[in-house]
Amino acid sequence: MMKFGVSGKIMLIYGSLFLAVISLAFVFSYKSTVGGLEQQLKTTNMALLKQIDQKMELSFQQTESSLLQLTSELEFVYFMNDSYMDNAQKNDNFFALSAKLTKFLNNNLQFSSIMAYSAESGSILSDQFYTTKEQSENSWMKDYLEIPDYFEWLTTHKIWDGKINRDVVTLIRSYPPISAPGFRTGVVAANIDVDVLYRMIHDVYEEEAAGHTFILDKTGQVVVHDDASMLYSGMSELPYIKKMVTGPDSGTYSAVVDGVKQTVSYITSSYTGWKIVNIVPESQMYKPLVVTRNLLIMLALVLLITAFVILFVINRRTFSPIDRMLGKLSRHGRPIVAGAPESAARGVSYLESFLDQMFVDRDKLERQLRDSKPMLKWRTVMDVLTGYRTDFAVIAPHLDFTGSRLFPEWYVVCTAEISKEGELQPRDQTLYAYALCNVAEEIINTENAGAAIDLGGGRVVIVFSFAEGDEEQNHLRAMALLEQILNVMNRQIGLTVIAGLGRGYRELKDVPLSYAESQQALHYKKVAGNHGVISILDVQAPDNQDYYRMVRMIDKIVDALKRGELEKGIPYVQETFQEAVSSNLPPDLLRQFSFELVMRAAQTMESIGMDTEETLNEIGNLYERINRCENWRETEQMVEAVLLGFADKIEKRRSQRGKNEHVGRILEYIQDNYRDSGLSLDRLAEEFDLHPTYISKLFKEQMEDNFIDYLIKIRIEAAKKLLGDKSIKISDISDSIGYMHTRSFTRTFKKYTGLTPTEYREQVLGPSSP
Repeated sequence: MMKFGVSGKIMLIYGSLFLAVISLAFVFSYKSTVGGLEQQLKTTNMALLKQIDQKMELSFQQTESSLLQLTSELEFVYFMNDSYMDNAQKNDNFFALSAKLTKFLNNNLQFSSIMAYSAESGSILSDQFYTTKEQSENSWMKDYLEIPDYFEWLTTHKIWDGKINRDVVTLIRSYPPISAPGFRTGVVAANIDVDVLYRMIHDVYEEEAAGHTFILDKTGQVVVHDDASMLYSGMSELPYIKKMVTGPDSGTYSAVVDGVKQTVSYITSSYTGWKIVNIVPESQMYKPLVVTRNLLIMLALVLLITAFVILFVINRRTFSPIDRMLGKLSRHGRPIVAGAPESAARGVSYLESFLDQMFVDRDKLERQLRDSKPMLKWRTVMDVLTGYRTDFAVIAPHLDFTGSRLFPEWYVVCTAEISKEGELQPRDQTLYAYALCNVAEEIINTENAGAAIDLGGGRVVIVFSFAEGDEEQNHLRAMALLEQILNVMNRQIGLTVIAGLGRGYRELKDVPLSYAESQQALHYKKVAGNHGVISILDVQAPDNQDYYRMVRMIDKIVDALKRGELEKGIPYVQETFQEAVSSNLPPDLLRQFSFELVMRAAQTMESIGMDTEETLNEIGNLYERINRCENWRETEQMVEAVLLGFADKIEKRRSQRGKNEHVGRILEYIQDNYRDSGLSLDRLAEEFDLHPTYISKLFKEQMEDNFIDYLIKIRIEAAKKLLGDKSIKISDISDSIGYMHTRSFTRTFKKYTGLTPTEYREQVLGPSSP
């Protein structure tokens, strides 16, 4: 039996402790590095599943809202209640309802078909076919008359859409929309192809993902699966699925699936109750960690070998490295302080360097995660500006994640540049650009929506988004908001900014056009000065003056209707028809103009929350009635009758609505301070101790207008009075009513009056009195 002396025993004890310390250091390092990265990979995987859920929920809820609107149509009521006077009315109603079903599918491309089942007649009508109770091949719909809720999402099943049998997921909606079982007269079914639902999942992953991603319903039945052979199969008996069903609503765990250890991640949709599941082999899940893990294992082997060498060759000289190692572990890997004695860098210094680098890498990873939101926002907005992404449903989740938002339509783009006076340093340019972005988003998002990003070099791009309006109106709104932004930057930060503004566009795909126009307008900064707004409309003339004149007349009539002053708008209607007849305007163009005028008036009514359906139904088919008019006077009388009907509804609603004491005080304040170019919702909020969003909502309800439009109208009326004195210059009038730049005043005045200030002074007011 081997005997050890005192020194041998000490060396053995010391060696055991030394090896234990190295082992613990390796375990702690492995856990903190590899374990942390594993958790981050799991978190990222869960975030992708949540993104899929948000994408599906947004699409489904929007479609359900469209479906509810569709079921309120009169044709739906006739069909569901089987209430027709005769077969002719029945056929006409079926034809009109089928057309509306087709329009619904065209507006909701994710749906492959839509069916309406009437319990009264037993008939089924879709965009492709109509079957009676005896002929129906879709009798499955009547089984859902007694669903406990108002709607239900059905898992994958086959239906006949009039041409082929399709694998679909179905949204069942009761009719009437809010009715209890036993009181329903039918159901509506909107069907999504399984392939479309699968693409919603697949598009979230930028690259082909390993493993499987699928959706299960509450019973464990497959809704959609990337393996088509799994459709119509149940998975509730599988052990890892049972754990999911009986566990919490979301989670991640390991399980053996088909003999392979895999990571199972899932979440439960609060909207449909379905479970979105992702199964990835752990070898693929943690593939990015292989290099780090192997490096740590190799380092551990090197350390063990080195420990034995140190133990048996250097012996006593190892005490100092052990003390340093213990101190290193007790300080949780704090780096060596500069100027430490040389002895602190000897021995196992490579281990200390590795630990230092490991914690530095961890800090870098934390900073990357913290900085990911601004970078994601910048990339998303740039993708929209360059036309790389044109689908609003795709970019909306990214914007929501970064705390920004845009409306689905109506966009205007501005490119702003900070003045280079004083030779700003790059760091100062970055700080000022950051301040400009914050000011812009705060002012825009008070009443509308938008996002601003730094382009570098002292340039910022601002995307305005509006919930309503038209191209020209939103262009003026953006110009007014820009002047507020520039005023805040000048007053509070002392910074001058020149901005180029593009045209307004309705669709997201046209945002690059507005962006290019804003840059083109900014090219004129040399002649426009260092502070102000340059509109693309100021540097590009309209292409067609005749068309612009007709649209301008429609705007005047619609504005009078919206203000409740139709008695001022009727002469515009009569003047337009008289001018059209005297200039031998073709009858087809006159009819088209009449129809467009009524439609624009109806859109204006809806924008202020008025229902136009009743008035239009009383008239009947407006387009056909206008076409049947025998002369222009009959057409004029019909248009005037429709407008008067709209005006009567506005007057009735105003007479029934009470006044709000805050609004009266706010209106008085605006009347007293409209000359201040810095007047804004934030100023009103400070003055009356109210939230800007509340003021905006209150203004909309009481005045049927938003704050910016109301302020513009007040200023235009003041300008009309001042123009009566021809001794006052146009530029002085612009300054006196709150406009920082005469160009903005001139364009806004022409929009609201149809004339420039000079033309108004000469044509409306006439020559000066001697």
